[in-house]
Amino acid sequence: MARPAYESLCVSAPQSVPLWKEVVVGDTEPWRRGRLFLIIYGIISLANHAFILVNFVIQGQLDPLVFNATLMALFWLQFYFIWIGVSWVRWIQAGFALLVASALIIWGLRDGIMFWVGLGIVNFGLAAYLGLAPSVYFFAKHQREKRNWKEVIAVAFVFVLLLASFGAGILGLAGYRARRLAEAREFADGAFRHIFTEHDTQFLLERTTERLMKEGGGINGLTRFLQQTTMRAGDVHDIKPSTGALRCWYQFPLGLGTYGEVISEGVGDRGRVKLWMRIGEGGQGWQIDAVWWNYSDGIGGHG
Repeated sequence: MARPAYESLCVSAPQSVPLWKEVVVGDTEPWRRGRLFLIIYGIISLANHAFILVNFVIQGQLDPLVFNATLMALFWLQFYFIWIGVSWVRWIQAGFALLVASALIIWGLRDGIMFWVGLGIVNFGLAAYLGLAPSVYFFAKHQREKRNWKEVIAVAFVFVLLLASFGAGILGLAGYRARRLAEAREFADGAFRHIFTEHDTQFLLERTTERLMKEGGGINGLTRFLQQTTMRAGDVHDIKPSTGALRCWYQFPLGLGTYGEVISEGVGDRGRVKLWMRIGEGGQGWQIDAVWWNYSDGIGGHG
């Protein structure tokens, strides 16, 4: 005896999951929450990285710009591996993010900057979820089932080339800074002699930045500084080779230069005297942005 048609339809119809089972068991596809979290995490990270890089570009800080760009490229390589299902990479990224979050919270509390504290708390929560949430693990497991190794190798190769380019940039920047530092010390050695031994007013005026000329009181103010230096320090001699460090700066689109502080010491009328100078070079030769000196007892001058 044939069964009624309506009975066959009832047997083949999909059965819905009871409400009690959804409440007790929970989401039967938790990987979807993991995917949503990674999307939100990626958007927040992208906005944060863009803000940092743009800020460095605006301020012209070339060294931290290149260094942070390298770290960000490494971050996105890790993120890509997490996205395609290499689950253990998330623990590395989460651990590093926890360190950064802790540092932000500590610095914010120390300096009274609540924005840093809030940012650290947000990053702490994101890092904890990334490293501990089962949904991220289930998403990784889901992604492993449809992984395309040809695509993985191609993307990894692109990131390796990108990291190699940043590494070459760091090495090139280090070589550029080393050459500039040698030039800066040579300039500073001569400048210390001109200013503190020969009391050469013309030399100082011709190599002064606009900022120092303005804040130093113009020609009259810098001339008075040299006169007072001559009276208080005398003819400084036995000036030692200068030491110091430089930072590279960048100005959009093609401006490049260096800026830093050099230190030396010599012998004045009252004994050993410390000499400082801030100098910079931006395509117009080395210029003096600040110069000052003092004895160990505090007597000194600033120009």
